[in-house]
Amino acid sequence: MKTKKSYTDTDPECQPLLEVDDEDGKDFINYKQKRCSRRCRRAHIWGLSAFVFVYSLTHFIVPAVHTGFQRFRDDHTIPVPGDISLGRCANWMSTEGYPDPAEFYVDVDAPMFVSYGPLAVGEIEVTQANHTGDANKAKVTVSVAFEDYKFLEYVEVCEVRSKDAHKKQESGVGIISVPWLPRQNGRFHVLVELPVVDEASSKRKIRSFRTRMPSFVHTFRDLADVYFQRLEVATTDSPIDAEFVEATDVIITTSNAPIHGTYNVDGDVSLITSSANIDVNLNLRDTAEAKHGIPIWTSARLLTSNGPIRATSNLTTTGTREDYGGKFHITAETSRADIELDFNKAPVEHELNLSASTSLGRAQVTVPPEYDGPWIMEALFPFREVVDTRGEKVPEDPTGRNRSRVLWFNNRGAFEEDGAIVWNRGENRKGQIKLKSTLGRTTIVV
Repeated sequence: MKTKKSYTDTDPECQPLLEVDDEDGKDFINYKQKRCSRRCRRAHIWGLSAFVFVYSLTHFIVPAVHTGFQRFRDDHTIPVPGDISLGRCANWMSTEGYPDPAEFYVDVDAPMFVSYGPLAVGEIEVTQANHTGDANKAKVTVSVAFEDYKFLEYVEVCEVRSKDAHKKQESGVGIISVPWLPRQNGRFHVLVELPVVDEASSKRKIRSFRTRMPSFVHTFRDLADVYFQRLEVATTDSPIDAEFVEATDVIITTSNAPIHGTYNVDGDVSLITSSANIDVNLNLRDTAEAKHGIPIWTSARLLTSNGPIRATSNLTTTGTREDYGGKFHITAETSRADIELDFNKAPVEHELNLSASTSLGRAQVTVPPEYDGPWIMEALFPFREVVDTRGEKVPEDPTGRNRSRVLWFNNRGAFEEDGAIVWNRGENRKGQIKLKSTLGRTTIVV
């Protein structure tokens, strides 16, 4: 007899057996193999059941028991987070109808708005308005709606100040609730009115504007007369919409909700969400060379998952050199959704590094007429496309020198293709456009 090397297993019963010729021996081998398979299936089922039990215990059962215990105790203690200190709090004493809105005045140079606890839910709206009072103060009005007046026993609305050594100047308003979920429903509305400057030709400059308010919808009205040096917005499960915002640096973060709006940025902008779309107008302006004499990238990051990205961009520069049009870096990433990036205009001699990546979706970019550089598409051969619109209208040379718009194709492989979009022979090629789609389509519109 010889050994049959069919498979191995850690179970002794699943070790290779001796090959036999009689029927009884074959039946015995089949019995052993079936018994081994049954034991493996039972082990997998028990393992999966144990995982489901532990997950349910930690994510559902224990929190539910804890919430029930807290409801039984009816604990009204509202813990103060360690990173802030409290000032004056709203005193809502009325017992009929909704209480009058609470009003606060905070320094407009570095306002901050925070919320803690499961009852801190609602909307924050930022606008600009004339109001009586200090021109260096922002007026904050907090109103609340609820089903039962007892809701106010579980929340506090107070002036807050940051304890962070690097953010000592930040002060604003915080909404804090008990850390457990009573059988109470309510919703806050926070209206922030930034003061208007007296001079008609100048903007209200704000050094820092920061929010950290989970479950709060954020709405920025048309703030054309406001300039933020730094705008940092963080929420969860709530959309963010900016009618018009202008800043040096912008960081917008949410989850399971879209990001919309118009953003004029001189430095860096990051728009990050998940399981939702990003649909924005991006106006990126290079000011580094004019301010410091040193070229620095003006960058944008658009990140999401399971949601499309749509951005229309204008690139500009304040530089005066003829051989410098600004340096721009743009990244767009999603999964199982489309990316569409359109460029209306860009400076002559600009440098654009663009990367767009998705899976099971389409990645498309409309190249600005001023672009002069290479491109790369990473996708399967049938799903790569270059749309040439030069036949519809003769491209006008942005420099006025009557140069020809030329489209090159270099290497074409099964998974990658590259080329260039240049004026004349492309002596001044700069930057790179890179599109990637796993099992999706890539398109460059010239």
